Amino acid sequence: MLGEMAARWDALVWDFNGTIVDDVDLALRSINGMLVRRGLAAVSRPLYRSVFGFPLLDYYGRLGIDIGRETPEGLSEEFHAAYLPGLSHCRLQKGVRSILNLAAQLRIAQYVLSALEEGLLREALGRLGIAGSFAGIYGLHHRLGDSKLDRGREMVTRHRLCGARTLLVGDMDHDAEVAAALGMSVALVARGHQDGERLRAVTARVFEDAAALRREIGGRP
Repeated sequence: MLGEMAARWDALVWDFNGTIVDDVDLALRSINGMLVRRGLAAVSRPLYRSVFGFPLLDYYGRLGIDIGRETPEGLSEEFHAAYLPGLSHCRLQKGVRSILNLAAQLRIAQYVLSALEEGLLREALGRLGIAGSFAGIYGLHHRLGDSKLDRGREMVTRHRLCGARTLLVGDMDHDAEVAAALGMSVALVARGHQDGERLRAVTARVFEDAAALRREIGGRP
């Protein structure tokens, strides 16, 4: 079984927020604080997962924030002021460590591609004790949380990744978009920042949790 999988994938590319780390509730508390400060109603977890996405300004607008009177930099600074102190308390998504270990056994190279600022990303991976699992760690050069596609292209070029033999693991429709643009396959886990209904609208390869994804990775191609 291990040989079969090793022949299928050369690399796994991991998203971070919501995929590796279980930070959905932290993000929800952070955005609700922003809404309340603007006299807007806080949102529930299901509503948050049904509206969150990129571009972030569109997402803020869907929540009722008047983006015509705000700046991306100001919104980002306010969000991170609430979010970052809590990130150190967030744990790995259940089952992720098992997949990291499985991929290592199969000699599959692993990478992180995230919309989080790279310094923060590296720090978070270090706190979680898994930074050494990755052959490359790619975050953004700023905190605006926009598309990570350009960094993905840099990753592919630097590490000479073959898209047909690379699986991108994420929790959002944007991950499917990035995978398609990079010529990779995608697997989305419905425990992160978007619900399963939204994920199934972009790919049939949706898993309810990391345990189900591990069975897919460890099974026959």
